[in-house]
Amino acid sequence: MLLEKIDNLDIFRPKMDATKEVLHAIAAFTVDISPAFPYVNAELGGWDYDQTNQVLLLKLSDGKWITLHPQKIAIRGARDMEEAKALLAWIQAQINDIYARREAITPRFVSQAGLKVMDILRLLPMTNCKACGYAACMAYAAALREGEIRLEDCPPLWEEKFREKRIKLQAYLESFGWRALDAE
Repeated sequence: MLLEKIDNLDIFRPKMDATKEVLHAIAAFTVDISPAFPYVNAELGGWDYDQTNQVLLLKLSDGKWITLHPQKIAIRGARDMEEAKALLAWIQAQINDIYARREAITPRFVSQAGLKVMDILRLLPMTNCKACGYAACMAYAAALREGEIRLEDCPPLWEEKFREKRIKLQAYLESFGWRALDAE
């Protein structure tokens, strides 16, 4: 087990705006968990992975973020103390499970944050049909980059005449390990 013990857990309201209805948490420990980062990035679809500085940012749904550092885990956006503790327990279990299975996982050293909205936009049908729920394809492209929407939410993209664009877009997104926030 890579991360057995959390030495210190500090749960607090954001210091810049203590009126916010969310909590942040910082867990500290003595073991270095950075060897697990490329595997965690591959399995959980990390939003941003800085291999040089050994920081992995995981974007969860509902405005929650988990940032992994070699000897610290930061959690942003928990609703209450119980959720902060549950998120910490979840990521600790994920780190340990993924690291234990690392031999069967292809590590990923790129991150979703490298995706470019304009590159996504060029691969969309550009119909501005609003069928996806957005006013324009540009807004859909931005939401897609953030993982807030799925490829399937663009009906024209699934028409045969846009098949080549769809295949290229899927390949582009996959090259960065893209996944929708609600994807399992």
